[in-house]
Amino acid sequence: MKQTLCSITSNVEVMPGIHLMWIEAPDIAAAAQPGQFITVRCGDFTLRRPFSIHQSSPLTGEDPGKGEIAILFKVTGKGTLWLSQRKAGQKIDILGPLGKGFAIAPKSKNLLLVAGGIGLAPLIFLMQQALSQHQITLIHGASTAAQLHYNNCKLAAIGYQRVQFIPVTEDGSTGQKGKATDVLPDFLDWADQIYACGPVGMYKAMTQMSLGANRSKLKLRKCQVSLEVRMGCGFGACYGCTINTKKGLRHVCRDGPVFELDDIIWQEVRI
Repeated sequence: MKQTLCSITSNVEVMPGIHLMWIEAPDIAAAAQPGQFITVRCGDFTLRRPFSIHQSSPLTGEDPGKGEIAILFKVTGKGTLWLSQRKAGQKIDILGPLGKGFAIAPKSKNLLLVAGGIGLAPLIFLMQQALSQHQITLIHGASTAAQLHYNNCKLAAIGYQRVQFIPVTEDGSTGQKGKATDVLPDFLDWADQIYACGPVGMYKAMTQMSLGANRSKLKLRKCQVSLEVRMGCGFGACYGCTINTKKGLRHVCRDGPVFELDDIIWQEVRI
């Protein structure tokens, strides 16, 4: 974990209200693992804002050189509005990498990634790390085709054309009509492990799938989910992101943000 002033390399509004920002941060790029996050001091606001690490260049373990990280974020308040207005060359105060990320079992070959909306953010970094040795299927659910960020970023240029991409839209404008969880059961027999990031409603739907056989398959694969919650400090000192799990109280910033789906007591989660 390191706090540093970093230069913004680029800041592009890839979709209305959604920005992709690249930041020159070689130390963080060299150390970050998929599922971890950074916090950013946004202007004069007291609380830092947390953001999943969306991509890293170069990848962990490679020559860091002028290493960069990317964050993908939606403008939802004054802090993210301030960040969206930053220009290339300006510096921002970031802290990271923070938290515990995704884990891939040594024997796993087929990885199923499930994204709900902007929840795609941390899954792309996982895809970056895993693609050379694993088969990957990505289910991305959004309200409309225009909100499928996977279609808007030029990921094919770095090998992502080998990923099986399953788009799902609520209005049926592309792919299957419905939600990401509607498609999930079709891939449970194929997947060795499942990774998800999205709204709490998506996670609750995953734990309440009506078919008992599907629930058994989901549990067997030890589905890992990334929680997006409000945080105060980002490293476990303020208790502001505490959740209740079957193993007791846990801090999302320090013990997560990645947890086993079945470990969380979802009826008590308030995000």
